[in-house]
Amino acid sequence: MNKSMFKNIAFVLLLGITVFSMIKYVSELKERYRLQDNLVRAQDQIAVLAQEKQNLLQEIGKEKAFKEELALKNKGLKDYLKASKDRIMRLFQTNTNIQNDLEDVNDKFSILKAENRSLIDSRQRLYEENEQAKVKLNSITELKKAIRELKAKGHSSHDLAAEGNQGFLIKDGRSTMKVKIEVVPAQTKK
Repeated sequence: MNKSMFKNIAFVLLLGITVFSMIKYVSELKERYRLQDNLVRAQDQIAVLAQEKQNLLQEIGKEKAFKEELALKNKGLKDYLKASKDRIMRLFQTNTNIQNDLEDVNDKFSILKAENRSLIDSRQRLYEENEQAKVKLNSITELKKAIRELKAKGHSSHDLAAEGNQGFLIKDGRSTMKVKIEVVPAQTKK
């Protein structure tokens, strides 16, 4: 019995090892299929993530290109703004110069208006004096009276002692009136 018992024990033991190995094999097989499923899912997720990464890289590339384009536009606008500021400053300077010139012209115009008014008044006065002289000198008696007055004035001015050089104005070979001649030395540069 020993031998048959020993065979039976060995058989049971081998049967137990076989059953245990089969169970272990089935569980390992299940684990392997589960891991393969997880691997397939992970590979699918990797493929999806790789596609998302590719899409994100493309979007980043587009964003970089857009950013560079905006930077170029920004630089162009800054240059345009600087040029516009320079142009505005020049226009303000020109405007200030023009306003100063306009004020000078207005001042000169005011002076010219005042001088013109003065000349008009002087001309009017001379015209009135001329008209009075014409009226006075148109009559012979008035003309004789004026000549006598001038001769009287001429004699009284000859009587006065005058300083400096004197001379006569001559018309048609006759001296018409006595004048005082002033001589002023020229200024020399030092």
